[in-house]
Amino acid sequence: MPIAGLARKLHIQDMNAMTRPDPSRPRILFVDDSRLMRACATRILGDDFDLVLAESAEQAWELLQGDSQIEALFSDLHMTGKSGFDLLEQVRSAQRSQLADLPVVLITGEEDGEKRRKHALALGATDFISKPFKASELMARARAYAQTSQSSRRLRLLEEAHHVDPATGLGNRRYCEERLLQAMSFAHRHGQALVLMHLRLDGLGALLDDLGETLAARALQRIGETLARRVRREDTVFRSEDETFSFLLPATDAEGARKLQQRFLPDLEDLGLCPHNESLAVEAGFIIQTPPKPNGRDVSDILDEGLSGRATPVAEPVGEDAQVPDIEQVLRMIERGEQERIRSFLPTLERRLEPLLALIGEGGRS
Repeated sequence: MPIAGLARKLHIQDMNAMTRPDPSRPRILFVDDSRLMRACATRILGDDFDLVLAESAEQAWELLQGDSQIEALFSDLHMTGKSGFDLLEQVRSAQRSQLADLPVVLITGEEDGEKRRKHALALGATDFISKPFKASELMARARAYAQTSQSSRRLRLLEEAHHVDPATGLGNRRYCEERLLQAMSFAHRHGQALVLMHLRLDGLGALLDDLGETLAARALQRIGETLARRVRREDTVFRSEDETFSFLLPATDAEGARKLQQRFLPDLEDLGLCPHNESLAVEAGFIIQTPPKPNGRDVSDILDEGLSGRATPVAEPVGEDAQVPDIEQVLRMIERGEQERIRSFLPTLERRLEPLLALIGEGGRS
């Protein structure tokens, strides 16, 4: 076959491997700037694996970022442009854990001695295979690492399912407890503030029952999606009870949490709870909780303390039109530990008390 015809055939094989994923076979990425080596890999692995071919580390990295089904990476160490070392470093430093943990087998040449192999191991290489490789050797490694990757993927999915509330896609109660314990320890060690903010949607359960199974499932999914979008990157949101959603806010104090409240409560229409523009009997409120220092207490009890607190109305009226409590009401609220509810009324209460305070002052001078 003429050289041009061979090059065209190999190019077609490369493109077919990249554009025709086969979910029934493990997917492997093979990277080499030599067409001949890519052809050898296709001949050896093509029948047993869904083989993806790349001719450079740059192209391989693009494929890895866009394809979460790749189970293992085989890369030549020496290539034009970025090397196999460079690609390995990119993989191991990836933010996505599935990619960072990907098995990486480097293909070395005769010129690569023990020093280079030690350097590759230090960077996180999983294994090596030497050129020219034997068909049985390449096949054995491909099968072994694809199987390992699939097992890790299944375990990761099980762990994720263990942490997820299936109705909303948010973290569940168990995950909230795990993250809370970690956050409490971190905040204590580094002297940082930490707040748990609980969003109560009283009446949500009854509303979902009225909507019916299909609309209720859609509403809960919308709630999860909306709340997850509104949190900051460093925050985490959980469904801690059927009608309660908890936000873990690191490096945030109670005052900061109060400022963030409106961000965490979009209107009911945005949450997908109003399919026919009906008036909904759902009362929303926030509870702001400052977790204690880690002291051996059961984290579940700590969380329950916050969830059982009296919710502060989401939108307390402020200004001249506010329903400001009188002095007797304020004193009773303080006795019940509801100081947070009083804060928005303090300026108005102070103005109302000015005459009394002035009179008290005059009495002290007489």
